[in-house]
Amino acid sequence: MTNDTIEIGALRDPYHRVNRDETRLERWRTPIAVAVGCGLMGIVLRYLAREHATADAAEYITWYTFARDHGIAGLAEAFTNYTPFYSYLLLITARFDGLGQPLSLVKMISAIFELGCAIVVARMVWRVTGVPLRTSLAFCAVWLAPTVLFNGAMWGQADSIWTFFALISVAIFMRDRNGVLPFAVACSVKAQGVFLGPFVLGMILRRKIHVAWLAAIPAVYAILAIPVLVAGRSLVSVLGIYLGQANTFHHLTMNAANIWVFAGGTPYAVGVAAGLVLAAASGLALSIFIAQSRRTGPEFILLVACVSLILMPYLLPKMHDRYFYGFELAAIALACLNLRYLPFAVIAQIDGVLSYLAFESEIVMGLLPAALCNTFLVFYLVLDLRHGERGFRFPRFAWLGFTVSTAGLFSYLLFAGPGLNVSVAYMLVAGLATAMTLLLVKEQRCASADSPAASR
Repeated sequence: MTNDTIEIGALRDPYHRVNRDETRLERWRTPIAVAVGCGLMGIVLRYLAREHATADAAEYITWYTFARDHGIAGLAEAFTNYTPFYSYLLLITARFDGLGQPLSLVKMISAIFELGCAIVVARMVWRVTGVPLRTSLAFCAVWLAPTVLFNGAMWGQADSIWTFFALISVAIFMRDRNGVLPFAVACSVKAQGVFLGPFVLGMILRRKIHVAWLAAIPAVYAILAIPVLVAGRSLVSVLGIYLGQANTFHHLTMNAANIWVFAGGTPYAVGVAAGLVLAAASGLALSIFIAQSRRTGPEFILLVACVSLILMPYLLPKMHDRYFYGFELAAIALACLNLRYLPFAVIAQIDGVLSYLAFESEIVMGLLPAALCNTFLVFYLVLDLRHGERGFRFPRFAWLGFTVSTAGLFSYLLFAGPGLNVSVAYMLVAGLATAMTLLLVKEQRCASADSPAASR
């Protein structure tokens, strides 16, 4: 009887294994289909926007042409105003000359790192939730995010590069490992990588990582600069890149929806000094909070990273419209981990598009409501650091009001056209959209206290 039992068990086991495999396949079938469909849609949208050119496009083409014509020898010249890392990418891209127009090939650099950002965010969500559909939706949301398409597909900007390494840094810290090195690479790619600085410093203090790891930031920059130095470029030129970028414009805000929208009349020198002090003090306070907080878990780590990525461009002067890019993608990851943060990710995208329209179509009147809404996001995210309720309930009226008022705001701005269009209608739609944004984030946050078990 024992032998028969063993034989029957041996016969049944393969069938059980097949059933488990079939169940696993069923779980992944829809998410894979959604990811592939959205992936193809993103490729099509990028292809359609490949010839869209802004005022900066001529400069990008000049850089690409120089890289193509001079090859590695061109590294001796400062033919871009970016760090050496971007020059290397241009040299690699120039090897594919003839497969497309120069501007399209330059945009391809951004597209590759946008895909990388989508994969990193999807991996974050998968490691925490283990839910295939959420993982797939996280990938799709980043790949098709309006601000991502504006930034890379339409403008050919390179913010996806530093954000890719910043997200890797956050993902590594979420796994209780040291993520300083990818953060150092992000800072070596673009100065905006420093937006994650308060988070990284806080994690170093929290995990008792030796502060000597901070030396990795200049060390990585120096290592990445070795090829251009060997090629003959001067050390002064390499070290002065970020200083040169900082002196390019002399405005407290370059269409960034931040606190300086409300202080446009502040003298430039006073605003710069005050903004730097305010950002430094707030960043240090955030680092100390992270180090001392007793909250744990990957969701908390991602939350404080989001606060760092929005707080710095919100407080710093001389910010551009696209400098909230890192927060916009990190907020998508946070929303996929906990659905009550979904309004934050949606509002961030809308505020980003309003800022992009100021440059794309000279529709500057969207900056005021965008700055107000970003103020709400900063306020409530900071509150969440102290309280951190969990749970989710869909506040239908708040979502409906937000959707209708936002659609009305966009409609007014697009029909009114560029320039300053202060009118009763503008004040009405801008005020309504701002009020509905406040109501949405407030109800979504309060709803968590009513349904603590509904988060997942």
